[in-house]
Amino acid sequence: MKVERLDLATIFVKDLDKATKLFSDLFETEFVEPWATEMDTRETIDPLGINLATPLTRDGVSAQVMERKGEGIVTLGFKVPKLDAAIVEMQSKGIRLLGREKIGNANVATFHPKDTCGAMILLAEYQEKDAAAAFSGR
Repeated sequence: MKVERLDLATIFVKDLDKATKLFSDLFETEFVEPWATEMDTRETIDPLGINLATPLTRDGVSAQVMERKGEGIVTLGFKVPKLDAAIVEMQSKGIRLLGREKIGNANVATFHPKDTCGAMILLAEYQEKDAAAAFSGR
């Protein structure tokens, strides 16, 4: 499968505002306005690809993962030129598709972490310069 680049790393955090401030200060970067996802999280991302996420509810899948694993990296995201072709290739290798969604201007597919050594894989197709611009729709 053609991958253009490692695009993002999603870090589960308990306090999104506190984590956003920490990473903004550490790396002198700015995060986009947070958004809610179909995966029951509230997220924000910066141009470096630091994607911070916190569960929206206590009983959703994201909250269960956070409870089991704690804070830390949960997802690796890759930019691909053709999402549909990438999905077919992933599935042909036995990697289960969890879902598809549109976030901002990005078309996104996520794959089951049990099939990929514990890391959820996210594939994204978009035209913007980086994931922050694509996911925020700017």
